[in-house]
Order: sequence, then C-alpha cells, then structure tokens
Amino acid sequence: MLTRVYLFLFIALFSVSTTSVVIRYVDSVPPLTLAFWRMFFASMFLWIYNHKSSKPTMSVKNQKRILFAGFFLGLHFAFFFIGVRNTSVANATLLANTGPIFTALFSWYTNQRPPAWVYGGLFFSVLGIVIIQGVEFGNNNSLANLISLLSGFCIAITYLFASKIRENTKNVVYGRWVFLVAAFTIAPISFLFNQSLFEFEARHIPWFFFLGLVPSIFGHNMLNYSIKYLTPTAIASVPLGEPVIASLLCMFLFSEHIPIGSLLGAPFVFTGIFLIIKNSKSE
Repeated sequence: MLTRVYLFLFIALFSVSTTSVVIRYVDSVPPLTLAFWRMFFASMFLWIYNHKSSKPTMSVKNQKRILFAGFFLGLHFAFFFIGVRNTSVANATLLANTGPIFTALFSWYTNQRPPAWVYGGLFFSVLGIVIIQGVEFGNNNSLANLISLLSGFCIAITYLFASKIRENTKNVVYGRWVFLVAAFTIAPISFLFNQSLFEFEARHIPWFFFLGLVPSIFGHNMLNYSIKYLTPTAIASVPLGEPVIASLLCMFLFSEHIPIGSLLGAPFVFTGIFLIIKNSKSE
C-alpha cells in the first residue's frame, strides 16, 4: 500500500508544480478568477466521475469538517494568489509552503510529537527553499508577506481536517465537496478585490480545465488520498519541492536557465521531504 502512496505523492508533486507555469502563461486572467475556476472544474470532474455511484453515507461530523476544510482551502488559494501579486514570487512561494511547519507545531501542541527526524527534515527542506529563493527573498511589503504566510497556515488547517475526514470517507467524495466549497469561498473574495469571475476569453477555458485536472485532481486529490496513510505534516511537505520542479518545467517550456540556487537547494529540499515522509506514517 505504501508503495502506491509514494507513487501518488511523486505524481502529485509534479502535478502541483504546473500551477505556477500556467499562472505565468495566462497572466492576463485575474489570479482569483483562475483560482475559482480551478477549484470549480476540479469539483465538477469528480462529480461527473462519481455520478453513477450510489449515494455514499457521511457522518454529520464529517459534513461539518468538509465545510471547514473547503473554506480554508479556498482561503489558501486566495491568499496565495493575492500574495503573488503584491510581493515577490520568492516570498509568496516560501511563506505559502510553511504548511508542514504549522502542522508539526499543532502536533507538538497536542502532545502527538513526531519523531525528531521529521523536524530535521523540515529544517533541511526550509533551508533548501531559502537557498533556492536566494537574493530574491525579502522585501518591505510586510502585509503581503503576512497574507502569504496565512496561505501556509490555511493549507495546514485543511490537511488537519482532511486527515480526520479521510479516516472513513472515500477520497472522491471528499475531493468533490472540498473543491466545491473552496470555489465558493474564493468567489466572494474575488468580488471584494474587484476581480470578475468572468474576466477571461474563450482561449483561456482549456487552461481552466488543465488547472482543474492536473494540479488539482492529479495533484491535491492524490495528496488527499495519501493523507489517510501519512500524517498531515508529511502531506503538507510534498509541495516544498514545487520550486525545483517548476524551474525544470520552465527550462523545457520557456528555455529558461535553471538558477544556481535551484541546483544548490534541491538536494536539501528533497532530502528533507524524504526524511519527513519516511518518519510520518499515520497511526
């Protein structure tokens, strides 16, 4: 079983890493518009896939948990995209990937302390991300940095709820609901920021499908599947490898040179992720 989980995590890492590439390519579409349609189409794909199945039962407690999980997932994407537009990509990426730090702190606070190697893995991964971001990290937009940090906090809360929900709820059921709630969390936020959900052209729609399918279904949904077998800290640590994979994708797609920081930091990041996952089996 764990072999399949590790394979899913590998696929999920590559899938979620395509997000920043698409955001860059369709930069004329408001970020919250992209986030909304990404979540909406991801949910619709799962509803269509599972529409012939008998209606699964779900406890009232899990129904409430999914509302909270979807709400925080929507906030995660909204805060991340807002952060990207108002601070450096380096700041937003680093701060939004603090999810495993928050989950580890929560575990420590609830006396469910992970092995020491998990903390060692977190140290290696964060050190690697700092090396990758290099001189690009750091500016004086403290509010935008705080928003990006809140993005990391929100995804941590999402995974904490997901770990409880997935104990006795099928992944496809959890995914279709959590993505839908996330979409309708992003919608009013986009209104507050004066970003129309329909501010796009027909040529952008295939990219909405792509975001809903690849980084969401093959990315986040596979992370949701794996959280039944690994701790929230392990699952939240997987996207720490996103800057490295995104750099590789940009090299192939846009003929960009891989920054020296990515080459130096990548071994630290992946060593850290390995240590976290290796020592984070769910009870």
